[in-house]
Amino acid sequence: MTTDEFRAGLDTLGWKQTDFALATGMSKVAVSHWLTGTAPLPIWAQSHLALLLRLHFLTNDLLTPPTKLAKILNENR
Repeated sequence: MTTDEFRAGLDTLGWKQTDFALATGMSKVAVSHWLTGTAPLPIWAQSHLALLLRLHFLTNDLLTPPTKLAKILNENR
């Protein structure tokens, strides 16, 4: 995962660097260093973000109200 992909993942979740830092017990500075390339992006952070994204998409898919889902499907026809 590149730093741009990591940043895009945070954006998809609607998270800021600070949110990821708080959720993982890291400092804001550490996360900032990963995103600027000052420090390498740890594998565990990449895996954690990937898991959060999977949960995000599953939640959207599984918890979309049926009426909203029907509207979306009808708009795509």
